[in-house]
Amino acid sequence: MNRNKIIKSVSFNVMNEQDRAYLERIQDANFSGYVKRLIEKDIRQRKVIKADSTSLQPSKSGGPVIIRSNGLSLKSV
Repeated sequence: MNRNKIIKSVSFNVMNEQDRAYLERIQDANFSGYVKRLIEKDIRQRKVIKADSTSLQPSKSGGPVIIRSNGLSLKSV
């Protein structure tokens, strides 16, 4: 085995309906590439959430007010 590679395994329980749906979804896919794309999407999404330290919320006067936030979740206004 190549020393430059790390293998992570994923198990699926064929008796579990949700796991069977996952298996069906990836049956004809390049599993490694699929998982890597999901990880990349997650990384990009987390960067957006962390970078969003301010949010706009309407004030009582009707104009936007910038609110500083320490939270890492996105909230729709």
